[in-house]
Amino acid sequence: MIEKDLQSPRSRIDFADLVRDKLVLIALGDEQVSPEAVRACGARDVLVLTSDGEATPIRESHCVRKRFTRVADVRTNNCNVAILHGKAAYALIEKRKFGRFQYILIPQGKSLGSLALGMLRYGKRKSLVVAGKTEIPCKGNPKTYLVLESHVQLRDNRRQFGPAGLAPQELMQRLSGLNYAALRWSEAMEAGEHEGDIDLLVSQEALIGLKERYNQQICTYPLDVYTDDGQGGHAYKSVPYFTATLAKGILDSAIMTPGGIRVAAPHWRFLAFCYHLTFHNKSEHVAPGTVEVRPDTFHKPHYYPELKRLAELAGEEVPKTYDNIERLLRAAGTLPSLDLIGFYSNKNAFLKKRYFDRAPMKPGLATVFIRDFGKGMDLVPSVRANIQQHFEILAEGPVDESNRERIVQGVRGGNWADAQAPRGYAEPVYWFVCWDKSPRPPSKRTRRKHPRVDNENIRLKDDMRRDLGTEGKSILRVIHSSDNSLEAIDHLEHLGLQDHPAVRTRLSS
Repeated sequence: MIEKDLQSPRSRIDFADLVRDKLVLIALGDEQVSPEAVRACGARDVLVLTSDGEATPIRESHCVRKRFTRVADVRTNNCNVAILHGKAAYALIEKRKFGRFQYILIPQGKSLGSLALGMLRYGKRKSLVVAGKTEIPCKGNPKTYLVLESHVQLRDNRRQFGPAGLAPQELMQRLSGLNYAALRWSEAMEAGEHEGDIDLLVSQEALIGLKERYNQQICTYPLDVYTDDGQGGHAYKSVPYFTATLAKGILDSAIMTPGGIRVAAPHWRFLAFCYHLTFHNKSEHVAPGTVEVRPDTFHKPHYYPELKRLAELAGEEVPKTYDNIERLLRAAGTLPSLDLIGFYSNKNAFLKKRYFDRAPMKPGLATVFIRDFGKGMDLVPSVRANIQQHFEILAEGPVDESNRERIVQGVRGGNWADAQAPRGYAEPVYWFVCWDKSPRPPSKRTRRKHPRVDNENIRLKDDMRRDLGTEGKSILRVIHSSDNSLEAIDHLEHLGLQDHPAVRTRLSS
């Protein structure tokens, strides 16, 4: 089928049309394809990966050279077009490795094994398409390459890259004027001692500026870029990196250091580090059941001294326990809700033990929230009718002045952002507290995709989203709900209904 498609004259593509004003990767093909020839056809900048190159990228005019050590090296850059040779072509087997490229070129007659495997996995979905063939001028002897077009929509886009050859401090200085904050180790950057990736928090507007400033040339320095609302794949475990209140505090308080790096005020830096050590992957290495916070609690020795240093800068006591950290975060309104912790606890035994290892709560309790995607309260009758198919409604009401702040800040991690909503936000306008007297065990599919769900009937929200919130081919997330009775109890606190008599009766019966 592939060869048949390539017989058509329409399958011939001018190489210059593919690379003009693009960032181009040449992997394991330096002897076959010269960066000078690619530049002569209009490429903006070229990255060359060779098996005998240096581990540190070296820039020579509009060409960056770096060592190829493994197939994953193909994706650690910001290139738009990839020309892959030899084992580098095995990047076609996994969309994480080729999904960032617009076009992938491989030599015709070679690497067909990797192409066949890639097409087998992604061809039917049209994620990987054979667009045609092209000829690349290779030292006076044009060679034919297959042209593949990628149509992958990556969900995780937090890994970005800064310009090759720049030190961390220089990378940060290039972001001057943008609403961002370097989350950790700014002092080490200014001292020229920082190694490894850099974690940044940015506003959605600043994300656009960051990409515009960095994407003018080859970038290979690893950055983890999180947005204040987690949209566009700049999230952590599919949810925002911080609660909305914490993210706002970090960005609003941020100032420029004398070294040209933007960091949050001491109070917010301290809170952010406490949050990081507790709810991000640093706690994946903490033994389940740990309560004390000591120098040997964390898997890397520099974490505790940094916690101590930031506490002193903020004028706070050094937390001695995780209970202390919780109280600090709760007092600042930045403690994540239980539904947000549920996402953070994925593959984190410490968080599962601390927050979810308790006597199983009786399935059946659920909370449902209607979000405003432009229809406001108009959906209330339809949602009520849908809920009553499986649930008894114990209480319901509008989100109004009496409860709005508690609900908006407490449920869903305080984050209601959605690019498909008017002005980018779909806050809740109405709520239901429900009881299912005949809950069903979660299906295999539900257990796989939504491991915290305790009642299959709560997936009714998927049907409601399809029926009530479809716009074109997109399904709007007009319904938010608890995943289990434990989360529903947490939501009751934000609703001010923690002592609701009907809830107590149903759970005790």
